[in-house]
Amino acid sequence: MSSTAFLLLDLEPINTIGINVLEPLLKTQGLNVTNGTNISEVPEGTRLLFIETSSQDAWGKLKEQLVNLRVKCDIVLFNLDENPELANRALLSGIRGVFYTTDNADVLMKGIRLLLEDQLWYRRDIMCNALNRMLQFNKDALHKLTDGDIEPVKLTKREKAIISLMSNGSKNKEIAEALSISPHTVKTHLYSAFRKTKCRNRIELLSWAQQNIPDEIR
Repeated sequence: MSSTAFLLLDLEPINTIGINVLEPLLKTQGLNVTNGTNISEVPEGTRLLFIETSSQDAWGKLKEQLVNLRVKCDIVLFNLDENPELANRALLSGIRGVFYTTDNADVLMKGIRLLLEDQLWYRRDIMCNALNRMLQFNKDALHKLTDGDIEPVKLTKREKAIISLMSNGSKNKEIAEALSISPHTVKTHLYSAFRKTKCRNRIELLSWAQQNIPDEIR
């Protein structure tokens, strides 16, 4: 496994945490650390790419940088201000972790060690928020697969009348005469009822009607 880390520094950093603190800490973990200001400088074999995200339009700039990333590696953001939405976006986008401007050396070291163990490094509230979003998404998806997609079957008055006559043993011709319509029209209404109820034949349709609209076919 590669033991290289790269620090992608901002052209106008708000502090020197990348060079003065983060880089030395990474080296204590046996990582070969290099840095630069252009994402094209990230060398092949990089395991961890630390991107400084201290600008106002941090997310927009980050997207532009990642479009030009040609190396497969784990991405970590550092020098974030207190921006929960940015951290949420990062987590949901597959970024492995974030470090804040307020994080001290102990926090940085703990995060680095967990990242090297292929774990994530996010604050608890960010993890909970992302988990809640995922759970809500799954809840909505489940609702669509169950109750959300099961709409009440709405048969027309004519369709119910045909089913009622059919339940008394009447044939299509007899139903047509009773309702003063053609046998072809009877078939059309029956096909519509089959489609709405997802029944395949008359027996299934009658069984469905007895269970769902018993008072309307007597």
